[in-house]
Amino acid sequence: MLLPANFLHPVFAYLINKWKPQFSLPALLVGSIIPDVEVIPIFYLTDGEIDRLIFHSIIGSITLGTILSVAIVMFVYPRFVSLIFRIDINDIKKKCRFSTTLIGACMIGNLSHLLIDSTSHEYNPLFYPIFSESVNIFRISNEIIFDNLVINLVLATIFLIIVITSIRKGVKGFWKKMLVGQ
Repeated sequence: MLLPANFLHPVFAYLINKWKPQFSLPALLVGSIIPDVEVIPIFYLTDGEIDRLIFHSIIGSITLGTILSVAIVMFVYPRFVSLIFRIDINDIKKKCRFSTTLIGACMIGNLSHLLIDSTSHEYNPLFYPIFSESVNIFRISNEIIFDNLVINLVLATIFLIIVITSIRKGVKGFWKKMLVGQ
């Protein structure tokens, strides 16, 4: 089971937030990770046959994935990030308030995950439950190892640039910049 390094999925979240700062960075970050919550259960439920299904489909991402993302952003993310990274919970809650923009950012985060995965996975159930066949039009090649290498290299390079740029602006408040935004 090869896949893009999960911690690299948020790269699009940072780029989108930089482009449109009104989109909640926590919502984009959580949304970009949520589709993978199904990977381990689905893998074991299907005896290793598949590892992606409903959350890795467009319909699943914009419905269940977005709903789960919104709930996590509003009720879990502020407490977790505040506790682990010692960021003022009120600063985090400001970025995690319920709104249509928050819903949209969660949805965009979920869809960005699908876009990344669909470039490098063998099985992309983008139109599940309408049909379960893989949609591979975004694949770079037919070589999964090559596809993963390219995607991981590109995402890791962008992530490194984001981190270096953030550190150059000063290490004070680094985690707040990376997990809450400006």
